[in-house]
Amino acid sequence: MKKQQTIIEQSKIEEAVRAELRQEVEETDREMDVLEYHMRKYCDTDDIEATEFGKENAVDD
Repeated sequence: MKKQQTIIEQSKIEEAVRAELRQEVEETDREMDVLEYHMRKYCDTDDIEATEFGKENAVDD
């Protein structure tokens, strides 16, 4: 009986931890969205061609 009660209590803790972690992930996602929005003025992704990001385009002479 005690072992069963212990298992039930541990599962409640695990649920609480999962809920807390889920909330932290949601908060982090919101923060990342805000950061991404503000970074757009530094890097306009529409100007990047179909090349790898950060590499300069080759110039034909």
